[in-house]
Amino acid sequence: MTEPTIDFAVLDLDTRLLSALNRRAMTWLVGMLVLVAASIVLLALFLRTVEAQEEDRSRTANAQWLDQTLRFHFRRLEQDLGVLAVHAQRRDGSSLPALSGGQLWRTPGTITDHGWLAADVASAVAPVARWPLFLKTAAQDPDHAQALSAMLQTTRGLQHAAYAGPLLHGGAQYVGPTLWLAVPVFERERFVGDYVAAIEFNLMLTTVIPPWFLKDHAVSLDMDVDGASSVGVPDSTSSYVAPINLPGAPLTLRVKVLNSEPALALRVFFGVALICLAGIGLALYFLQRDTARRQRAESQLQTQMALRSAMERSIPLGLRVWDSQGQLLYANPTFCRMVGWTPQEILQQKATPPYWPVAQGDEFELLRQSLNQPLAQQLGVEMPLRNHQGAVLYVLAHIAPLTLPDARVIGWMGSVLDITERKRTERLAARRQELLEASGRLVAVGEVASTLAHELNQPLGALSSFANGLLNRLRDGRMALEDVAPVVERMERLADKAGRVIQRVNAFARRQEMSLQPLDLARFTARVVGQVVLPDGLTLELRLSGHAITLPADELLLEHALHNLVLNATEWAVRGTPVPAVLRVSLVQTDTLAGIRVEDSGPGVPPEQRHRVFDAFASQKAGGMGMGLSICRSIAEAHHGRIDVEHSADLNGAQFTLWLPLNS
Repeated sequence: MTEPTIDFAVLDLDTRLLSALNRRAMTWLVGMLVLVAASIVLLALFLRTVEAQEEDRSRTANAQWLDQTLRFHFRRLEQDLGVLAVHAQRRDGSSLPALSGGQLWRTPGTITDHGWLAADVASAVAPVARWPLFLKTAAQDPDHAQALSAMLQTTRGLQHAAYAGPLLHGGAQYVGPTLWLAVPVFERERFVGDYVAAIEFNLMLTTVIPPWFLKDHAVSLDMDVDGASSVGVPDSTSSYVAPINLPGAPLTLRVKVLNSEPALALRVFFGVALICLAGIGLALYFLQRDTARRQRAESQLQTQMALRSAMERSIPLGLRVWDSQGQLLYANPTFCRMVGWTPQEILQQKATPPYWPVAQGDEFELLRQSLNQPLAQQLGVEMPLRNHQGAVLYVLAHIAPLTLPDARVIGWMGSVLDITERKRTERLAARRQELLEASGRLVAVGEVASTLAHELNQPLGALSSFANGLLNRLRDGRMALEDVAPVVERMERLADKAGRVIQRVNAFARRQEMSLQPLDLARFTARVVGQVVLPDGLTLELRLSGHAITLPADELLLEHALHNLVLNATEWAVRGTPVPAVLRVSLVQTDTLAGIRVEDSGPGVPPEQRHRVFDAFASQKAGGMGMGLSICRSIAEAHHGRIDVEHSADLNGAQFTLWLPLNS
């Protein structure tokens, strides 16, 4: 198989005509899919309409059948009761004849009670108390009594049988809905009486409705009251009503369909049509997917071509392409502007490109060797190039293989980034860093010198005072030899303290480890504050009780920091308006920090100056060096702590808090 080559001259491809054809085909496909979907929807609606019509027809037929069936049985029962009424009106007390009767009369329990009501008892003016016992029991409810009276009046007025009910809870013997029937008897147009019967409605339904109907339907009395009768179980099936027109008691039965079986022929027809339409839709779907894939491929191709063209015009990287043998095939405009040669001048040289110094060897081989170096792959290879004016350009180069999907390498892509300006900036930054480090060393020397001058001022002044006093008293002969020893011992302690100050400041300036020892903060604070000479009129408040705090610290350095804070507070406290002036030193504590708080009644530190009070050589006192608070902050930070300055709410002056960690 011939190895594929890359044609870099093909930079554009006109696919507008193909895109138009694809759009037209997609329009037809969408139209066909819409037609198939509409056909499926219309077919489903047609099937639903036919099934609904068939269901309505079946419901109407069932309702009519129920009406005719019930009316037939009730007419037969009326005839049976009419026979009984003829015999019951006789006064001879003979027993009722044996009736074979209809299905309602023959079924045990259907007729719960029956009896004869003479004309005088069934009249409108006759009280309920004169009714027979079974009828009087049913009339205990006023509504029931009214319905029964209306039934009796109807039979007398209209001269035919009448119904009442169904009535609920008509007595202990009537546990379910009870339908009442009264059959009148007339002799020569004279009302003789009524024969009344009570029909147990639930049992009546199961008696007259055949089992084959109840197998697929549940029939219940449609009454919006508690205890509505029902025959059947389900509650979630579809239902419809069947009116039963009885004189005096129009009934409404609710029929629930249990097993609704749709027409099989319609379902088969719909299934076959749906399979055909689904096949057409599936074929259209695969055709549409294939067209969509082709359109996506064309869109991706156009996008890649547009992206490549935009990169060639705007990318800040110089790009070059070699074939698999190392022959330079392409250089983008950015690289050409970088080196100052045209693409023709670069590509026409088959041996060594004009921008590449010959002494560096072969550029392509040098870049390929960098692929074996992980650091070079990540950071790139730094190399010099030469522009058309002969000036040296420093670039950062990368190379990557051009591979096909089967992992075959057909060429190489290289990129270069001009870092000439960055190299010049790095050299300038290195020079400035050297100057900065030199300046830092000078500042450090100055800070150490200032710190030593500040810290040795007190012991050297004391030494000078002791020496002058001792010398004056010796010259005047006012001092015995045994009095010299205590003064010299004090001078020795001051000199030793000055030496230790020099050592600790030296170590602190060189960032050496401090001598951290357990320190009782309350006792230490009381000792340091007690050594400070208080001006006249200044009241000292020590609030150290109740705080047993021990933490690791360098006692000598911490003594300098606290001494400076207290001394600074004594100098500012006397400048405040309250009289007498107050200096307060207290201990505070959090979960992780312990603090020595120094408050004074002086003028305080304005908010706009609080961020500058710790700067070196910034002093608000006449003749001050401005190093005291700066040294205090350095000592606190060396202990991994800090110093906060705020306004004292109690004394209305400055409040400095030296925070130290409980566990360094």
